[in-house]
Amino acid sequence: MITDVQLSRILAHGLPGARLVAAEPLGERSLALELAGGRRALLRLAGPSDPGAGDPLRAELAALAALRAEIDLPLPEVLAHDLAGESGLPYLLISALEGMALIEAVPALDEEQRYELGRQLADLVARVHGYTASAYGALDLATPPTVRAEPIARGSDPGEPLAEPDDEDVRYFHARLDAALDAATNAGELDPDGARQIAAWARGNLAGTGRPACLVHGDLRPERVLVRRRERRWAIAGLTGWGYAQAWRPAWDHAAVMEHFAGPAYFSLRVGYGNAYDATTERRYDQLREFALRPYRLVLFLEAGRADLALALVQQEKASTNG
Repeated sequence: MITDVQLSRILAHGLPGARLVAAEPLGERSLALELAGGRRALLRLAGPSDPGAGDPLRAELAALAALRAEIDLPLPEVLAHDLAGESGLPYLLISALEGMALIEAVPALDEEQRYELGRQLADLVARVHGYTASAYGALDLATPPTVRAEPIARGSDPGEPLAEPDDEDVRYFHARLDAALDAATNAGELDPDGARQIAAWARGNLAGTGRPACLVHGDLRPERVLVRRRERRWAIAGLTGWGYAQAWRPAWDHAAVMEHFAGPAYFSLRVGYGNAYDATTERRYDQLREFALRPYRLVLFLEAGRADLALALVQQEKASTNG
């Protein structure tokens, strides 16, 4: 995906004087770099645009730039970047975090340890959600998310969402859903009747929050959570994969956790995540409430190319409602 000459140019541009010892591919657009002197870094290259996050390099840079003051959070540090590709290719260089991917560590964890890691993940994600963005959708490098003026702790909710709101979050959701439905229909993954069923159900089951968009990670998965063990205690060592970061509601991250951390191996982690996150806010539509997550699951399924799961969810909900 990159030539030796291109890699040399990027290093000369981003880390002048650094000498490359080894480079190992990580996924489709990342390289783990070992540099002389024991230094390690990750090189991100350009990738396909995401429906919500847009350009992955720009999304990751904006998110990490916004969070750079959170020095006690286990996040990568931006070392260098060239979004315009003046060095030959657009790139982002970030620090490498130590730790083992959660997906590899899970077999060695007992239920109590998994529950505790879920709580730690929720505390980390809640801190991220404490950043307000200027608008829904792709992050803007010119106006990165900032910490909310009001706290995210208990008691900050002025009241329940309106039953029939005319809110920006509702308009953005339906624009995103409509685009995903059009894409699924054009790809032959969904027929027009199925698309109408999904759209109609969403219109009747989405409540606005009246809240500004917040920073979300966008793609929480076990592969992106790094853990480490100190004596008998396991702790989160890092959270990676910020190329899908965007401005939306906390439910987008919650839905990803429920889907990507599915199965019995992650049951205790999901419980710990839900318990810890819900304790950070009394806003019911920001908590892990299934009624609040269902609409976001639809978009998650559709954008992942699983229109069948989106339609099945709607049909299941309709059957349950009809008795």
